[in-house]
Amino acid sequence: MNKLTIRNFGPIKSVTIDLKKFTVIIGPQSSGKSCILKIASFCKWLEKRIELSQNPDKYLSMEVIGAELLQFHKLNGFQKSNTFIKYESQFMAFSIAFDEIGKTTFDFQWKRNRWRYKRPAIAYIPAERNIVAAIPNWFDVKLVHNNIRNYMSDWEEARQLFSKSNSLSILDLDTSYYFNLMENTDKIIVDKQGHTIDFTNASSGLQSIVPLYVLISYLSDKSTYQAGVSSVANDKEHEKLKLMIERSMDVPKSLSTYEIIENLSRTQHTEIYLEEPEENIFPKTQYQLVKWLVQMMDVSVDNSISMTTHSPYILSSLNNLIQAADAISKDFRNADVIRDNILGSDAFIGFDNISVYAVIDGRVKTIKDEELRLISQSALDSASDDISEDFSKLLEL
Repeated sequence: MNKLTIRNFGPIKSVTIDLKKFTVIIGPQSSGKSCILKIASFCKWLEKRIELSQNPDKYLSMEVIGAELLQFHKLNGFQKSNTFIKYESQFMAFSIAFDEIGKTTFDFQWKRNRWRYKRPAIAYIPAERNIVAAIPNWFDVKLVHNNIRNYMSDWEEARQLFSKSNSLSILDLDTSYYFNLMENTDKIIVDKQGHTIDFTNASSGLQSIVPLYVLISYLSDKSTYQAGVSSVANDKEHEKLKLMIERSMDVPKSLSTYEIIENLSRTQHTEIYLEEPEENIFPKTQYQLVKWLVQMMDVSVDNSISMTTHSPYILSSLNNLIQAADAISKDFRNADVIRDNILGSDAFIGFDNISVYAVIDGRVKTIKDEELRLISQSALDSASDDISEDFSKLLEL
């Protein structure tokens, strides 16, 4: 579990959240959900760079903050004179503070588990993900260094994994995706008869769901099986890291130099930051998508996903998977019944493995019901309550 604190940044006044295997943030538009998600993603990226270099001073600088947080995540102008960000994990803790005269100060501390860090693949999947379908010549679009350009680069790499002979089935939609290398185009097989259309002509729902489906499928495979790439630069980096490990006085005796370098040089798991998974998707398909996302996160014990949402269906879907895990914990024999007769999958979420927050007026509150060990029912769809109340009043006229 990791802890993130943000104060006075954009619409955020003061929040502290626990980042767990599953972290969900719900709230109205412009409430600050994406601010939290972007800062969480940045802090995870910063942790990774510091661990790989073992040099916090190189990355705790205003140049890095400006390029990799404010520009990369399109947050320029969100910082204030009293902005404060703090991130803490089992490996390190660091904070970034802006004072009244524009000076930025940094604080850093190694934790005793610093050498047990495992290298993740970190991916930010923005709400604008359908750009790769909506704009036919997206690969010619010139963008500054930001999360959309980075996502497009990840997409370019991911889509080449899926050829026509290795097409990717999308949920149970009788739809598959593949990349035509000769034409440099993306294709959608839209029915069991094999009818194929260009991705640019697919429905808005498919244009939203396919990119995240392809990218997460690729990252899960990459995180589990990718071998470290050998190069002169990497060899020099590993040699430098080896010397630092050998000279360090705090390396646990239970860890070998080889194991540490292996964990740092090869991707071990994936960490996903996903904006609005429900975008353009029918509620029933949202449920299927949530189950699939949970299964992908279970590919590795260290996989994690943090996401923002407006959708009560996402929360209701998660509640079902929490309840499923609870039923299995009471009697393991329930697993077969749940998988075969109810959920149709092994998508379960332990209540303690998920954080769920609502953003309200620049602050957050947890909407987990500790007594029922579920997401609070009152938080699932407050808009429906308002609509029903108005409808009742109209009936009385």
